[in-house]
Amino acid sequence: MKPSNGRWRLPAICSVIAACSGVPAQLGSRMTGPVPAGPERAIQAEACGFQLLLFFPISINDRMLRATQALEEEAAGDFITDVKIQESWTYGLVGTQYCTMLEAKAIAPQRPGRVQR
Repeated sequence: MKPSNGRWRLPAICSVIAACSGVPAQLGSRMTGPVPAGPERAIQAEACGFQLLLFFPISINDRMLRATQALEEEAAGDFITDVKIQESWTYGLVGTQYCTMLEAKAIAPQRPGRVQR
């Protein structure tokens, strides 16, 4: 039997590491100064992905980013604060579904000339 020369190891290791990378997501509004005063409301967003046969990721690595973008759309430009993250998973016949749910408060800042009721 001929010994292996090991040329396949580095590409295989690089492929595995690259497949497991995710996208960073920043939570909450980016601003300086005090939290604005105004009416607040509860908002939430969710994004899911599927791990096929426990090996093939389908929309798994970017689900936090997608949930964050959906939360920002739900806030419609209002200040986002008190973000809570909940992760869940469900077994399926051929894989596992992973979901990320974000809950937060959206505060509409007071604008000049706007009367508060």
